[in-house]
Order: sequence, then structure tokens, then C-alpha cells
Amino acid sequence: MERFDISFSSLAQSFNIPEHAAKPEGAALAIGFFDGVHLGHSEVIKTAVRLAGQQGQRAAVLTFDPHPRVVLGKDAYHTTLTPLERKLERFAELGIEVAYVVSFDIGFSQVSAEQFVKRLLAPLRVRSVVVGFDFRFGHRGQGDPSSLREYAGGAIDVRVIEPVYLDGMKVSSTRIRDLLAQGDCEQAALLLGRPYEVAGTVIHGQARGRLIGFPTANLSAEERYVIPRHGVYAITAVRGAETYGGVINVGVRPTVDEPGGETKLEAHLFDFDGDLYGSRLTVRFHKYIRPERKFASLDELAAQIKQDAADARAILARLP
Repeated sequence: MERFDISFSSLAQSFNIPEHAAKPEGAALAIGFFDGVHLGHSEVIKTAVRLAGQQGQRAAVLTFDPHPRVVLGKDAYHTTLTPLERKLERFAELGIEVAYVVSFDIGFSQVSAEQFVKRLLAPLRVRSVVVGFDFRFGHRGQGDPSSLREYAGGAIDVRVIEPVYLDGMKVSSTRIRDLLAQGDCEQAALLLGRPYEVAGTVIHGQARGRLIGFPTANLSAEERYVIPRHGVYAITAVRGAETYGGVINVGVRPTVDEPGGETKLEAHLFDFDGDLYGSRLTVRFHKYIRPERKFASLDELAAQIKQDAADARAILARLP
């Protein structure tokens, strides 16, 4: 998949569009931030891919980085369900050939809806646009699908995808965030279409896990992920081409650390014998097992981890 980074120059009042970003055959374009690339987002993207195939166009996505609400001071979106690089991977998996990543900053937030269409979409030779039901664009969200059609002068076919529901529940990034805050990673996975995951690098800890017979990998998350509710989860962990079952504690380790510490991700991988330090792990959350709590001794903690591991093995054995 090709990637083109685009920014807006406030001084020139124009977009910096890389050479060769516009394709002669034109593009069927899905537009959105796509936090999570959940089932609703997938419908938008797959529709663009389908249109591209029918009309002999390139299947493309236009997304933004960072989230507009970060730039505009909405604290909830300082965390992400799916970092940009993982989003791009998901786009490619869904059939996207070209990704346009627009740098969202204060200058871009001032771009009018008309400028967005005439100075960005038109030069990119966009022929079709696919958006979600709640799509807004331009300064203060002044643009919507109707105004997109108007400013394009009929040159762009605009398709709007209605909300996707699963078991009577509307699929949305906000709902997924709420589910993860409750520890309901199973329901979150249904809405995402895959298990929720956090990636990072294994760093040195205090080696207490090894002392009690359960060596752990302390994960330093590589992005500001949405972190699920504190507690213990059954997980799988991907390291390169290898996947391991395991159990992870998300929290502040009250048995061994002082109160008020930072949230830590501490995983024990089953049937692994080796050195993980410096390795990149992707942890996939499958099921919440229990809340985090303080134990009276390390022996009591070790006994509980043994039970957690047995519970996690049973859970993972039932996965498809």
C-alpha cells in the first residue's frame, strides 16, 4: 500500500500534496479518523474498495493524525484504540491501495469545507467518497455529505454508510472505549472484529516474578493506548512469527509497589523459556479473569498467579 503524507500550509492557504499522490484513474476514497478500525469503519472502507473495483479506480483512504479532538483540546482522545501504523496495516488488509495521511493541526482546523473539497479532494482526482453517517468536515464541522456534493459540483459520487449494529448495540469507538474501561474485552472484540491489542517493548523490571516462579515481561507501550480496566486477563502475545498464550496483570501491583504508582502491564507467557528484554510484543486481550488486589505475602501472590494461569489456559483452549 502506498502512503502519502499531506499537510496544510496556512501561509500559502494550500495543501502540500506530494508528487504522484494523484492517480490518473482517480480514487474511490473512504474518509475518517477510524479510531479502532471497528466493524462500522470496515463497512465504510470495504464499500470504497468495492466501488474502486467496479469503476476501475484506486481504493484509497484519507485519515488524520493526530485525532482532531487532541488538537482541539478534548482530553479523552489523548489515548488511542489503534495507532496510525496499525491502522494503515488494517487498511491494507481490507484492500486499500493508497493511504493519504493528513496532518491535523490548528492551521488545518481552520480549513473551510469548500477548501477541503476544492483544494484537497479535487487535486487528488477523487471520483467517489464513502463516509460514515456522522461525517463532518471543514472548520467547526460546517461540512456534511450534502455540502460535499455541492462543492464538488456533481463530480464526486458521495456514499453514506449507516450505523452498524451488533446485537442491538451501535458499533462505535466510544462504546469500545467504555467496554474496555469495564474490562469487557470480549464484547469489545466483537465490535472491533478482532481482539483488542496493545503493542510495546519488554523492559527490565524488578525480577520479582522470576523469584516466585512466574517470570514476567514488563511491557512499555509504544503508544498512548486505551488501557483496559485494572485486573488480570487471559491473553495471547505475538513476538515476530511466534504466538504464546499467557496471563497479564494491568495495574499498580499493590502487593509489591507503593500506592499511587503508574499503571503497569506485566505478562507471564506460557511455555516460554528465553530472554524477552528488548523484544516487541503485541498483547491481545481475550477475557477478564479477576480484579487486581493486594496479597498478604509473595507466597499468597504466587498461589493466585498459579490459579490465574490455570484459568487463562482453560479460557484460551476454548478460543476458536
